[in-house]
Amino acid sequence: MYRNLIITILFSAILTSCAVSNDPRQGGLLGGLHGLSTGAYDARVRERQAELNRQQSFNQDLNEQSKTLESEAQLREYELTLEQQRLAKMESDLSSLESDVNRLKAKSEKKKTQIANLQRKVKDQKQKLKTQQSALAELGRTGGSSTDPERYRILMQERDQLAEEYKKLFEYFQSLSNATN
Repeated sequence: MYRNLIITILFSAILTSCAVSNDPRQGGLLGGLHGLSTGAYDARVRERQAELNRQQSFNQDLNEQSKTLESEAQLREYELTLEQQRLAKMESDLSSLESDVNRLKAKSEKKKTQIANLQRKVKDQKQKLKTQQSALAELGRTGGSSTDPERYRILMQERDQLAEEYKKLFEYFQSLSNATN
């Protein structure tokens, strides 16, 4: 009887050590046979393959999104560069206008006052332009128009206002120039 009890305990221990599992690393001999015969291993392979396909699809979507974002960033950087070039052109035009205004000679006190007024306005315009250039450079350092599109839009409006003011100053210069000649 004692012997039957030991055999039963031993047999139970052997069967327990061969527990059935879908994981081939844990199933033991009986688990492996069970997994192969029931198709559990094949199902596990299909499940893992499906997960791999999902992850690869997700990675592909992320790569495409990354390329799109990179393209948008390059476009914004290009736009920022163009804006800086526009401001540099405005600065050059304004310096040229300043030189032309400084060459004006007036015969009357009224014209001298008008020329001095124009010189002051040109200097103010140059200061506004420097401020605009600094703000645009700061925006470029912090990531460009993509990080703060509202600030970029405001800077474009300010640039348009500066261009309009320059146009008026140039027209005023022309009228003074024609009057002093």
